[in-house]
Amino acid sequence: MFFKKFPIISCCDGDEEITSPQQFADHAATEFENVEKVKQKGIKRCYIIFYDNPENNDFLKTLDVVFVFHAGSVTTKVFEYKNALISISPLGGPSAASLMEELALFGIREFVAVGSAGCLQADLKDKFVLVEKAVRDEGTSYHYLKPSTYVETDRDLCGQVENFLTEKQFEFVKATTWTNDAYYRETKQKVAMAKKLGAVAVEMECASWCAVAKCRGFKFAQLLYFSDLVNQDAWTRLIKQKKGYHTDRKDVIVLLVKDMIDDYSK
Repeated sequence: MFFKKFPIISCCDGDEEITSPQQFADHAATEFENVEKVKQKGIKRCYIIFYDNPENNDFLKTLDVVFVFHAGSVTTKVFEYKNALISISPLGGPSAASLMEELALFGIREFVAVGSAGCLQADLKDKFVLVEKAVRDEGTSYHYLKPSTYVETDRDLCGQVENFLTEKQFEFVKATTWTNDAYYRETKQKVAMAKKLGAVAVEMECASWCAVAKCRGFKFAQLLYFSDLVNQDAWTRLIKQKKGYHTDRKDVIVLLVKDMIDDYSK
């Protein structure tokens, strides 16, 4: 028996999986009808963003939808733009991990997530965070990797994001995030623990994505922007207005990702 005292830390290398994305796709052929089309185009990269009503965004609504991801009763769309995909992310590690697994069926091997986070260090609230590693305070990553305190993003892919941010003169820091999948259990002691481990941000997906990527041989990078200060109620304006960008942060992020793909497609 391979179980240790706590099942969550009983990751088994080489243990055979009884379900797979391909099996699911075989039973939902219509939803995956564009797999070969995307593969034939040689699209290898997907940018993942949070946007609750993409049909209201002037840019996203012009793009073709190539896939609709289902996470229970929640659905999110995946769009095609130039030689990349843009996916709307579900909330939380389990659904986010499943999204990555299913997008891999389309031939995607590189993932760049641009998501919101809570700020643990107030002097950074107006900057982006390019994540170097994530504190594994969630559950999904332990089904993909052996226990550890941290899991790292891909250095090469993060380097490409760093070069883009530097060229566009965005303020950012390279730092650690705390991935916690219990939204209402960001306790005082937990926050203190995360800060002691070097975290400047808290979110709900990064460690899970990192773990899937390492387990499956993908590349993953995470860029975060702050939506709030932990232990405060007010939202903060986080991205300074720049020529060509709107002030609403969700639309700013969409345009940022568009620019990233334009730069990647050169």
